[in-house]
Amino acid sequence: MNKYIVLIITATVILSSKVIAQTNSLSSSPYSLYGLGVSNEVSTGKVNGLDGLAIAMPSNTFINSSNPASFGAVPLNSFFFDFGLKAETNTLAEGGSSNSNIIANFSNIAFAFPVTKHSGFGVTLIPLTSVGYTISNIKSNIEGSENGYFLTDITGNGGINDLKLNYGYSITNNFRLGITGSALFGKIEQTETDYLPANSLIIEDVSNYSGFRLGAGLQYDFLKTLAFGATVNLPVSLNGSKESTVNLYDADGNTDLSETYEKDIDAFKLPLEYALGLKTTFKKYLNLNVDYKKSLWSETNQSDQLGNYVDQDVFGFGLEYAADKKPGKFFKNMEYRAGYKFSNGNLEVNDYRIKNSTFNFGLGIPFNNGTSSMLNIGYTYGSKGQITNGLIKEHYHLLSINLSLEGIWFQKSKFY
Repeated sequence: MNKYIVLIITATVILSSKVIAQTNSLSSSPYSLYGLGVSNEVSTGKVNGLDGLAIAMPSNTFINSSNPASFGAVPLNSFFFDFGLKAETNTLAEGGSSNSNIIANFSNIAFAFPVTKHSGFGVTLIPLTSVGYTISNIKSNIEGSENGYFLTDITGNGGINDLKLNYGYSITNNFRLGITGSALFGKIEQTETDYLPANSLIIEDVSNYSGFRLGAGLQYDFLKTLAFGATVNLPVSLNGSKESTVNLYDADGNTDLSETYEKDIDAFKLPLEYALGLKTTFKKYLNLNVDYKKSLWSETNQSDQLGNYVDQDVFGFGLEYAADKKPGKFFKNMEYRAGYKFSNGNLEVNDYRIKNSTFNFGLGIPFNNGTSSMLNIGYTYGSKGQITNGLIKEHYHLLSINLSLEGIWFQKSKFY
């Protein structure tokens, strides 16, 4: 029976990878115009209701894909599965005007299981970046004409996916090490429509990127109430290729010109990243996570056409109330979470950083079936950018729902 479960989950991951890879609306942020898009802010399980990092939390009751070492804590007879959805609405303010957007989509799919008594393995498919923007009515002068001009609309969508393979091993009951390998792949589509006086020009660019990234992590439990975690992700270059299609239409919609060509494009470099985290328990049922992450973007020596990449710092903390589980006590078994995260941004435009801060709240609704299965609901309010020097202020609300399940393997049923 358990073999069939593994086959079903594996097939689900493969099918979902195709779905997510082809999804067009994972973001509606204007800042997804830069680079490969905005970084994904949704994770697995209960992490969404905390600070989104949780570097020191073990995967003993849920899947924590933030640190591969956590998989060394997967219980011997447990099989974890996590499936997530997200919905996001944002409001954009620029000068005296504003507008709103809303999107909804898959956020992740993951599973984890023990390999031996002291080790565990997991697979997570999750977006690394998301692209979704629309720029309308860009006015450009026609060369050789004093008063002539044309309008341009530009739309973009897509993103990069992260298929993570995590393995963790418990050296001792208190010390865990882990390694991770990420297959990064995806495409970014951009369509430019130029409305000329006598015809229209449509340029469609599809850029494909792929690469493989390695990383490692550790977790150490100093005490039952204090734990430390650390991770590192090595730098990697994502190789790229672009296919461009140019179509010229006359006033009646007939095709005057149609051309398609392909070419290699510059690789996009992801930087060296490292993160540190602490987890402490006090008042018996309160867990506090404090995390820090550093991304050395300046070492990539690359820039966007609209700005420069700079080193990024991310600070976060999350608080969780989780009492001991008691059979039949639904409300007492619920978990409550809150967190805050601040990023000083990895992009500098006109000498201003695109900073981002979020407030997170979460709720864990138990299934009360003798396992750690839960419906995890997270809410995030965030703000990004500022209304100065030509930038846009973005306010957004993000709702995440994760179905986090635990199955028990090789355990005989008891009859009374």
